[in-house]
Amino acid sequence: MAPSSKLNLISHSAVVAHRKISRGAMDRTRVVALQPPRVFLAKQMSLFQPRLAFVLIGVMLLSTLSPSVQAAQTQEVECQVGTSASCPALSAQEIYNLYGTTTDGTYYLKISGSATQVYLKMDRTNTANGGWILMMKAPRTSTSFYYDSTYFTSNTTSTGSALTNDTTSDGKSSAYNSVPLTGAIVAFSNPAVGSVTNDGDIASNGFGGWVWYETFTAQSMYTRLTTTQNIYSTYATVRNSLYRNSSNTAVFSYQTGYGVYGFNHSTACNTHLFRWGIIWNNEAAEDGSCDDHIGIGLQNGVIQGDQPNWNGVTAASGQNTSNGYNGGLGPMAFQLWGKQADPAFGTPQTLTSTPSATQVNLSWAAPASGTVNEYVVQYKKNSTANWSGASTVRITSPTGSPTASISGLDQGTLYNFRVWARSTSDSSATPLTGNATTGVATISQVTLNTANPVYRSPSILSANVNAVGRATFFAQGKPIPGCKNILTTISLATCTWAPSQRTYVNIMVTYAPVSLPNQSSSSSMTIWVQGRTIGSKKR
Repeated sequence: MAPSSKLNLISHSAVVAHRKISRGAMDRTRVVALQPPRVFLAKQMSLFQPRLAFVLIGVMLLSTLSPSVQAAQTQEVECQVGTSASCPALSAQEIYNLYGTTTDGTYYLKISGSATQVYLKMDRTNTANGGWILMMKAPRTSTSFYYDSTYFTSNTTSTGSALTNDTTSDGKSSAYNSVPLTGAIVAFSNPAVGSVTNDGDIASNGFGGWVWYETFTAQSMYTRLTTTQNIYSTYATVRNSLYRNSSNTAVFSYQTGYGVYGFNHSTACNTHLFRWGIIWNNEAAEDGSCDDHIGIGLQNGVIQGDQPNWNGVTAASGQNTSNGYNGGLGPMAFQLWGKQADPAFGTPQTLTSTPSATQVNLSWAAPASGTVNEYVVQYKKNSTANWSGASTVRITSPTGSPTASISGLDQGTLYNFRVWARSTSDSSATPLTGNATTGVATISQVTLNTANPVYRSPSILSANVNAVGRATFFAQGKPIPGCKNILTTISLATCTWAPSQRTYVNIMVTYAPVSLPNQSSSSSMTIWVQGRTIGSKKR
C-alpha cells in the first residue's frame, strides 16, 4: 500500500473511532439522565477514578525520581564581623581570631538568636587574654543590686546601660541572662574610705580595681549567681589574693575564725548573704554570729563592698575600726564581667582557588564533623602584614559544596584567603588558608558567529576577556553603532554587527577592565563581507 494510502487509512480509522466514542458517550448520557442522582454520581466517580489513579501514580513516580532540592547559598555583602547588627559575632574571641582586635568598645554579638550590642574588653594585657563581656556595673551609691534584686534573680530583666566602661551609673546587660560563660570577674573600685589597687587575682590588671576571677563549666551568669557554690569553707583555705596584696597586707577587713567564699550564699549568717562574696566570723564555725562580709549582692539594705557589722574585725589596710565602717572600706563600685569559651568548631577542608584578572573563585569542603550554619571568608593582599583590615564575606545557607566569588581585585596581585566555619553558636578554632595570584586583564581572539558575513545581515562579534570591563567594537576604524563602551562579562565581550559594505572589513575591539580603566588592550581581524543572494529582499 502506498504511504499516502496508509496515512488516509489511519486518518479514517481515527475518525471512525472518534465517532464511535462520541456516540457511546451520548448513549451513556441518555441512560444516565434517567438514573437517580446517587447512581449518576457513582457512575461519574467510576469513570473518574482510573484517571485519578493515573495522576496519583505519576506524582508518586516524580517524587521518587526527582532529587531533593536544596536552597542555594547566599554570599552576603562585605562586612566586618562584630561591628554591626547585620553582621554580629558569635563571641568576643571570634572577633579577635578574625582581626586580632585588641580595642575595648561596643560590639555586636549574636545572643539568643538576635544581634545584641555589648561592651567588650578586648585588650589582652593583664586581663586573662581579653574577650570579656560587661555584664553588670554600679556606682558605690547604688541600691539596685541587693541579694533579692530581680537583676540577679531574673533572667529576663536588664537596666540602665552596660555599654560604657565606667561605674557612674547602674547597668545590666541582657547578656547576663543567657550567654554561656566559662569565666567571671568582679572588679571592686572607688571605696567609701581608703583605696584599692589594680590587683587581686590578676596583678596590675586592666579592670581598674581589685579583682576576683573564677572559672567554671559553661553556664550563664544568671545561673552562676543563683546557684550555691562554696569554693572555700574555712578561713585557712580562702586564698590570699581575694583580700590580701602580694605583701600579705590585708586590703579588705577580715576575721580569722571562719571564712566561706563562693557564689550565692543563701543561708543567712547573722543576716549576712551574698551573690558573690566572703563571709567571716571570729568563731571557728558559721554559727549565726558572723560579723563581716565582702562582695556583691549583699542582703537588703547593705550596699556591695567591704561591710563589717562589728568593730571587732581586723581592719583593712590603712583603716581602723572607728572609721565609720567598722574597719572596712564601706560601699564600693563594681563591675561584673563574663567570658565565653574559646571557639572550638571544626576547620573547613581542601581549599581550591580559580583566579582571573580581577576575581578569585573559591571552593572548599565542610569540616569533618558538626553542622555548618554558615562560613566566613576573609581575604587580603599578601603585602598587607596582618588581618586587622581584611575584607570579609559571609556565606549563608551553604550547600554541600560551598563556594565564594571574590571580585574587584587588583590584577597581577597575590592574595591570602581564610575560610572559617560557624555553627549556630560556635566558630572554627583555626581557619582553612590559601593563596592565589590574579591574572592580567587582556582581550584576545575576536570571532564572528559566521565565517561568511552577509551585507546588512546581523552577525555576532565576540572577544575573550578575563575580567569585567568596557569594550568598543570598530569596523573600518569607526565604532559600530550600539557597541561603544559596552560592559563585558568576566569572560566575554559581544556585539551585534550588520555590515554596511561589501568588501574586506577590518574589525577591531578595544577593552579595559573596570578596576584599571587606563590599562587598555585590543585585538583585530579582517573578514570578507559578501553580498546578499539573488532574490533576497532589499532593506
